Amino acid sequence: MSIEQARSDASDFPPEMAQRLGQLLGQALSGLGDASEAAPALTIEPAKEPAAPALLARSHGSPKARAQAQAMYLRCLAHYRTKVQRGLPVDDVGAAAAYFVLANLAALQNLHINEAQLALVERQMRHVIGRHAAWQSAGARERQTLFEQLAVLGVLVGESQAQARTQGAAAILHVRQAARGYLRELLGIDPDALRLDEHGLRFEVMVPAAAANN
Repeated sequence: MSIEQARSDASDFPPEMAQRLGQLLGQALSGLGDASEAAPALTIEPAKEPAAPALLARSHGSPKARAQAQAMYLRCLAHYRTKVQRGLPVDDVGAAAAYFVLANLAALQNLHINEAQLALVERQMRHVIGRHAAWQSAGARERQTLFEQLAVLGVLVGESQAQARTQGAAAILHVRQAARGYLRELLGIDPDALRLDEHGLRFEVMVPAAAANN
């Protein structure tokens, strides 16, 4: 089972959510958002039965493949809650979004992420998601499903990238292709313009060569 078989499923949110999240993130990273506001808490109670593993497994063909995929995604979610979230009793969407973005960015740009960078990006993601109308109007199930998808795919990319480093260039390319797709699909982010520095995430505006020479 390969990483590129997994597909995010944002059907619980309005279809424009990813696009609007990308716009809000762009504003925040360009200094147009109000960073002086306190970042809202995005904690939620875990669902009794997770929904995202089954949703993510729907893109796998046969019943056997779907069952295997769902089991893998459940393991990814359990890994996130025990190893990344460190057993906290509530789920944090801001933290999961930061982990998801940085896992994918690390795969794309061959980065090694530290705790300080994760904390900076977590604050940025709380600002962006917390002010989104779809998040504010979403119910517990929708919020929990978003958390689960972010957590599952973040772990999947991170673990796949670590494995790919031992398998060679073709495996690394597969993970990078998947990471680029996840950032676009789930959060509406242009992965090629995204950079990480000592202040957290930022967008690097690409200037065409002809315009730069004028």
